[in-house]
Amino acid sequence: MDDDEIDRRLDDFGRRIDQVDANVGALRHDLQDALAFAAVRDLCLELIDPLDAVDRLLAAPGSGDPELVNRHVRSVAATLRGVLRRMGAEVEPIRVGVDLYDADQHRCVAVVEPTESPFPAAPPHTVVRILEDGYLLRRRRLRPALVEIQGDRHTPTSTRGGAPWTSTG
Repeated sequence: MDDDEIDRRLDDFGRRIDQVDANVGALRHDLQDALAFAAVRDLCLELIDPLDAVDRLLAAPGSGDPELVNRHVRSVAATLRGVLRRMGAEVEPIRVGVDLYDADQHRCVAVVEPTESPFPAAPPHTVVRILEDGYLLRRRRLRPALVEIQGDRHTPTSTRGGAPWTSTG
């Protein structure tokens, strides 16, 4: 085999490797698309039943009955919690009156004076109310909890409706 033949075979081999690389890239892209579609499809299929339940409630005669509405809303909420659980999401546990504010886990929306707190003896920066649960997805934070925290006993600190408290260190 002469040098020209070797060069020709090396060029052909290089083209084939490039084709394999392109095919692998296309397959990788197709697989990512298929996985993303499957995840979104599964979520949509899970949400259809609760949506149907809400539509039935709204269309039902006597849907203005508070007891009926309450039962249906509780049922939809339980169904949605089940959907989240099946998707791998869970409420992040917080011990109200015990856990201290953590900027990674909580978003403080108000600082409550001890005299207005449900836990007046709690130390400053303790979570005293959860307004919205925080959620984890496979142990990674989806959303921090919206919380109110205990203010300092010596300084008026109520900021309800004001700027959130942030950690200084």
